Amino acid sequence: MKRIAFIFFTLFFISQQFFAQELETSVIEPDGETITNPQEQESSEEQPDSEESTYVYKMNQKGDQFINISLMMNIPIKPALPQLKIGGSGAIGFTRFINSYLAVGGYASFVYSRTIGENVYTFVPLMAKIMYQPTVNNFEFPLSFGLGGSFQTYIGEKYFGLTLKPEVGAFYRYSPSWSFGVNAGMYILPQWCNDSTKNRVGLISDVAIVARYHF
Repeated sequence: MKRIAFIFFTLFFISQQFFAQELETSVIEPDGETITNPQEQESSEEQPDSEESTYVYKMNQKGDQFINISLMMNIPIKPALPQLKIGGSGAIGFTRFINSYLAVGGYASFVYSRTIGENVYTFVPLMAKIMYQPTVNNFEFPLSFGLGGSFQTYIGEKYFGLTLKPEVGAFYRYSPSWSFGVNAGMYILPQWCNDSTKNRVGLISDVAIVARYHF
């Protein structure tokens, strides 16, 4: 009887050691799934991921977008002062990046100026644009070119024609969502009439204060 009891306790001791070793290498979750030893799992999580370790932050990425609101002062170049007086305008636009530096978008604006005879000249440009924007730290320097058309009115006469606008700007990225800065541009407004002697090209420059919301 003593021999049987000795053999029984010996087998029980060996089985306990065996299961203790199994528990050190695996843990059984309540749903029956087996995961690795928590200590081994923790050590593997501490190893840096190669992709994250090589990630480089850029201020603008492909797919980033912004909406801009502008208030502008317009200075006529042709016709020159004082035939056309300094005017004002406002604009709203949308831009989307196709890579870290290049973006496309569009905007609409309303521009007015008074003439020497106190009449009002207005035009409403609807533009598509392409923009290249290098960055230095928190500063952004957009260079853009707009192409579209504008509805022009003056003393009851109406005209719709081609409109071009190159622009240059400087912005400070105040936060990930907001940037503020200034733009300077030039509206190029060719007018082609049936009577070629009346053809002309208007040039109106503007300086704008701009707020941009990034998302």
